[in-house]
Amino acid sequence: MTQSPHSGPWPSQLPTGSFPGMPSPRRLERPGTVNAAFWCLTASAVLPLLAVPAQAQVAQNSLNTTLAEVAIQSRQSLPPGLTEQIQGMIEPTLWVTTLVAAAIGVLIAFGVRSGRNWVRILQTVFAALSALSALLGVVYLFALAPIMVNQFFSQAPLYLLSATTTTAYVVATVLEWLPPSNFYFATAAAARRGYIR
Repeated sequence: MTQSPHSGPWPSQLPTGSFPGMPSPRRLERPGTVNAAFWCLTASAVLPLLAVPAQAQVAQNSLNTTLAEVAIQSRQSLPPGLTEQIQGMIEPTLWVTTLVAAAIGVLIAFGVRSGRNWVRILQTVFAALSALSALLGVVYLFALAPIMVNQFFSQAPLYLLSATTTTAYVVATVLEWLPPSNFYFATAAAARRGYIR
């Protein structure tokens, strides 16, 4: 009978857990900057839901105008029920897309809250694209200000809500890269790799 070269109990037989007198593992403290970023991201994900009814109304009005122009230019009447069929698809489509976007935004917020650095990088890319889109929108609005002044005032709540959402998203990105947040993300990554217990 050969003797095992390893003496002592197998790893599965070793005791696990904490014992009296041993310090328990410290819980990773989340800084206020990360908590604030989490709530800003959550708000930026949920706020667009408030705009869906107004966006649907704007889209339906624009559709009616476009279809009327097409009918005039072609000198033919539109097929019966076409306008109502398209209008009936607008609001459900807006709700589905906005809800999916909100779910993704909330997942990103929780990823940032748990200290996932790749989520922070992904969110930063989204924030840069969002800020660029907002900047182009402002340039477009000022370029067409004489023409779109009435439309701007009629849709002012939508513009205000969009500006608030973008601002919250950008503020969250700034908070995520402050020194306390950087330390939290680095510590969370080290803890997941087993370097910190």
